[in-house]
Amino acid sequence: MRSIWVILNIVISVGIISIPILFLGWFDKNKILTGKLTHIWARWVIWATGINYEIIGLGNIQQDKQYIFMCNHESALDILFSIACLPCNIVFLAKKELFRIPVFGWALLAAGTIKIDRKNPERAKKSVDNAVETFKGSTFSTIIYPEGTRSDTGELLPFKKGGFILAIRSKLPLVPVTIIGAGNILPKGSFIFRKGQIKIIISDPIETLNMTIEDKEKLIGRCREAMTLNKTYNANEKVRDCELFSV
Repeated sequence: MRSIWVILNIVISVGIISIPILFLGWFDKNKILTGKLTHIWARWVIWATGINYEIIGLGNIQQDKQYIFMCNHESALDILFSIACLPCNIVFLAKKELFRIPVFGWALLAAGTIKIDRKNPERAKKSVDNAVETFKGSTFSTIIYPEGTRSDTGELLPFKKGGFILAIRSKLPLVPVTIIGAGNILPKGSFIFRKGQIKIIISDPIETLNMTIEDKEKLIGRCREAMTLNKTYNANEKVRDCELFSV
């Protein structure tokens, strides 16, 4: 029943929120209004799921600054929670095929979504060039899921390099965001919600101002280390809580 309730709210919320985005987005250069509408949509759907969550590390970021957020990916819920819990104005990157979908594609354009061509290497490079210029001339941030797909096991998959190159070239701070528990509540390939709580951990920003493309592996390593530490810390906390309970 909960899955039906969530689907119903997704359909209704997308229908309602898309209308003002389509009308206001074309005039909203810095995507402030469309960003707020997207936040409202994400919180609406989270409310419908009834999932409890905790945010740790909000003090590590500033609402009026630009960042490249890097988030792990275990579940479709990751996108909802990263939008809802990060206070910054967010614009997404999306593959060009999505822009061909009637109405949905128009809403993506109106919301400022940056088109990425991943199939053709030359066009992919041009897409990154366009994204860099877009971020340099704007005030919004973005969220990237560097694993590229959802993890079946919860373990971090290899990171793709494109987002890290974008962070270095745009000179924006990179912020690792670790979402814990989403894969247990809504596993990959399922739409049956299980019981549980989600924890969102926002790590300290990693400055890229003095980095070059040659530093991308170092940047990937630092981001991966931060996410791994967050997962390990959370696992240790659970063990400690169980030990205290059993005493």
